[in-house]
Amino acid sequence: MFKDNPKLKSIFSCGFLLSFHVALTAYVNSSFLSTFLAERNVGWMYVVGSLSSIAALLLIPKLLRKIGGYKFLLLSVGLNAICLLSLSIFKSASVILPIFLIYYVLNIVIVFSLDELLEIFSKNSKVGRVRGLYLAIMSSAWVIAQIVSAKVLHNFSFGLLYFISFEIMTVLLVVSYFYLKGLPDPEYDRSPIWPGIKKFFRKGALKRAYAMNFIMQFFYAFMVIYTPIYLHSYLLFSWAEIGTMFTIMLTPFVFMPFPLGKYSDKIGERKILIYGFALAALATFFLFFIKVHVVWVWTLMLFMTRLGVASVEIMCDVYFFKHITPEDDEFIGIYRNTSPVAFVLAPMVAFLILSFAPAFNFIFLVLGIMLILGVYVATTIRPSDI
Repeated sequence: MFKDNPKLKSIFSCGFLLSFHVALTAYVNSSFLSTFLAERNVGWMYVVGSLSSIAALLLIPKLLRKIGGYKFLLLSVGLNAICLLSLSIFKSASVILPIFLIYYVLNIVIVFSLDELLEIFSKNSKVGRVRGLYLAIMSSAWVIAQIVSAKVLHNFSFGLLYFISFEIMTVLLVVSYFYLKGLPDPEYDRSPIWPGIKKFFRKGALKRAYAMNFIMQFFYAFMVIYTPIYLHSYLLFSWAEIGTMFTIMLTPFVFMPFPLGKYSDKIGERKILIYGFALAALATFFLFFIKVHVVWVWTLMLFMTRLGVASVEIMCDVYFFKHITPEDDEFIGIYRNTSPVAFVLAPMVAFLILSFAPAFNFIFLVLGIMLILGVYVATTIRPSDI
């Protein structure tokens, strides 16, 4: 893998640094924002940021054609670092809220940028291995970050956490500048945005990949925004306890992607997707019934949800990237739009749930139903698709 494409090591390193900085604050962003906004209005910040991200991802291919993937990555990382430094310093809502929106959009943009670079060096016969290892490396950063985040918040404020993230992004900027220089750019597709979208959804495999990835991202949106608030504000778990639970919860993303990706290169993705969605749905339904402050119970069930979703995540990516070429950059943008689209719709759905449901935990019931839909979509994959 690395002998054929030595630049993969540099791309993997950048993926680790990016994930580490995102993971440090991902599960506390909603709590951080709740110091400036009412809890039920926090979701609307994600809605605005996600709508902006959708527009950005659709426009990125034009920028890539003009300045190239390398310069685009440097620009995005540099701006992201400035935003993080600002979030760590300023205390005014009028400053924090717009900067957070820019920071949110840039995170999604950088994920896209690294996706594009990785696709250039991924040979189709080894997509599962390359994508599996890439996700495993990025996920290891999430696990480590939860330990660091819990320790920082136990003794210090949100500001220090964002400053540490700023330092990590500075390192990413340096690594990108020196080690990704000279990366080739493919012949980017020049088709307009709307025809590109119609072309994407005319392809059955891509439409199916989008649907499954959206359901998974909808799950992430609910979990990232509302689970920390529920655990900390309603069940009164400390940040140290939450950090421990989330660290264990995320370990499946470390040890599962590479072997599953390698396995899928041989047998396809269909069965793994079905079992992954089913397990995640069952475990999420169980969360609805757990109303006690018991660390090991929540840790176990959160871990089970991630066993399922970790399987889905790598299989979705492998399934999608097996059906495109490096020139299909607009397709990657549409596919990655599932995350911001989910972060637009999930807070709206959650707002309705929290407005009319008798208790906060009903979000898990709705989420379980969404994951069952994922099982159905996965069953529609045909042998010819893999």
